[in-house]
Amino acid sequence: MKMLAIALLASVLVGAVAPTAAMAQEQCLRSNMINGWKVVNDRNLVVIDRIGRSYDVRLAAGCTGLDWPMRLGFGTGLRGDSGLTCITRNDFVTVPANGGYPRQRCLINSVEPIHGPGPTAMNH
Repeated sequence: MKMLAIALLASVLVGAVAPTAAMAQEQCLRSNMINGWKVVNDRNLVVIDRIGRSYDVRLAAGCTGLDWPMRLGFGTGLRGDSGLTCITRNDFVTVPANGGYPRQRCLINSVEPIHGPGPTAMNH
């Protein structure tokens, strides 16, 4: 009887931990969940997903004029990626040509979740 109680308790604990691990994996920026962004400067964006989570996206040097585009594309570069893959280092932000700037493909250096209140105003 004691073994049955221990086995039951163990299964309950494993069940409680499993959703937490799955939720931790879900805590990433995916292109199919992007709701908007705020341009901090040409090397830093704050991106907000549809759930309201904010992410600090740091870009490599070389992109300019990020304040002007009405659209940005976020991608992993993987063929057939339907937006379900997490955006991470070495993925890219595509900036369409506009305002005298050519089309740009900006390399992402890092994507970090922002904990606490996100930005109050978004560009898009």
